[in-house]
Amino acid sequence: MQGQQPVYTTAEMTKEQFFYAYKELAHNTDRHLLLESGRSGALCMAGVDPLVTLQALEGDKLQLVWRDGTEEVREGEPLELLNDFARVFEMDTIPALPDFQGGVMGFISYDYARRYEPIPVDTVDDLETPDLYFYLFDRWVVLDIQTETAYFMTLPNRDLDVESLKSEWLAAASEGLKKQVFLQGKATEISSASDDLAVAVTGPKFEQMVRDVQSYIASNDVVQVNLSVRQSRPLAAQPLAMYEALRSFNPSPYMASIGAPEFAVVSGSPELLLKKRGDELSTRPIGGTRPRGATDSEDAALKAELLANEKETGEHIMLVDLEKEDFERVCAPETVETDEFMVVEKYSHVMHLVSNVRGTAAAGISNADIIKGVFPGGSITGSPKLRTMEIIEELEPTRRGLYTGSIGWLGFNGDMELNIVIRTAYIKDGVAHIQAGAGLVADSVPEAEYIESLNKAKALWQAKAMAEN
Repeated sequence: MQGQQPVYTTAEMTKEQFFYAYKELAHNTDRHLLLESGRSGALCMAGVDPLVTLQALEGDKLQLVWRDGTEEVREGEPLELLNDFARVFEMDTIPALPDFQGGVMGFISYDYARRYEPIPVDTVDDLETPDLYFYLFDRWVVLDIQTETAYFMTLPNRDLDVESLKSEWLAAASEGLKKQVFLQGKATEISSASDDLAVAVTGPKFEQMVRDVQSYIASNDVVQVNLSVRQSRPLAAQPLAMYEALRSFNPSPYMASIGAPEFAVVSGSPELLLKKRGDELSTRPIGGTRPRGATDSEDAALKAELLANEKETGEHIMLVDLEKEDFERVCAPETVETDEFMVVEKYSHVMHLVSNVRGTAAAGISNADIIKGVFPGGSITGSPKLRTMEIIEELEPTRRGLYTGSIGWLGFNGDMELNIVIRTAYIKDGVAHIQAGAGLVADSVPEAEYIESLNKAKALWQAKAMAEN
């Protein structure tokens, strides 16, 4: 499709209009996707009723299911096939348009790494999450948050009426806003506690896992390991209602809502795995956490304590070094640098230490190889990465699935942006599964690390409670 451009038109639209249009239209199909920048971001993008659904199968296979029901299976490494498929639709970039001018949108599960890393198989695959799941839309919408301009886009030469797409979304925005339930601000004061919480790992078991990790650290096998706990509860509400509640009080940079026939995703992740624009790559490792204070002075004291805490800052420096090592594998020599170091970012329930690492992609490297070079993110595995993934496999009882994988997009033009999946509910068979973890080091306190892991899911459980009430 070189020499052609996406067909597009524009309209003024606020972020709330954009979301409620998506929500209204998403009720009409079981396949839809929204990527939303909740804070500090520039764009939101969404589509409903994709032209193609792409899913990795067992072995080196990628399944394509077209809107009309036609299915085909392609042989080869799924991530390479996905990238090649997206590039078939490459069009000339329109400089006046936002960065995203079409592509595939979806997720890569943590367990995709098993396809190219020698990780043992000791965990139970009870959720059977696809290793890779993406949509390609022939009609999609991108919102420039700053200018409040919506770009309605379609693939060229497909007899698609872009004006009808705009009319459809504007009408849906008007209708959807009439059904708005949650106003922007703080969470509705509804208790998220209940006696129906199931955990994959009990407190005593997790505390033993921490001690096992500390034994590995003492023997100089690893420096740090991130272990997690999956929490599960029945969901008595629509996933979109849970997402609506979450975005109302906990806006995060890399939010996502995904609807599929077999599952749904509600995500409020703050963490970037990989951004690529042209040849420029960047990532933002997060490591170091404190709860938010009840008052401004308490908040400031917790921030100061976090920055002064040798354990937290030492762990963060280790993560930055790990991300730099990953980037050096996929970037041109002497281009990797840390251009923002150990700043504090605040969210509704927690605050984090965050840095930014950037570099220039090596000549001739494919997007699939770039992703595999940095995936999964070191901040949610540990250091050294491969050995910590082996320990995670040994100690955690179930496969992580979507948790600590990536949600995002690969553009027709070769650009891409992928988050790290934390603060996320994976909903299947009426049950919401939320997984959260803690970075374990030599002086970690086992009881405190279990409590921290449970606390990191609080915002999601609060959103669930709000949606159900």
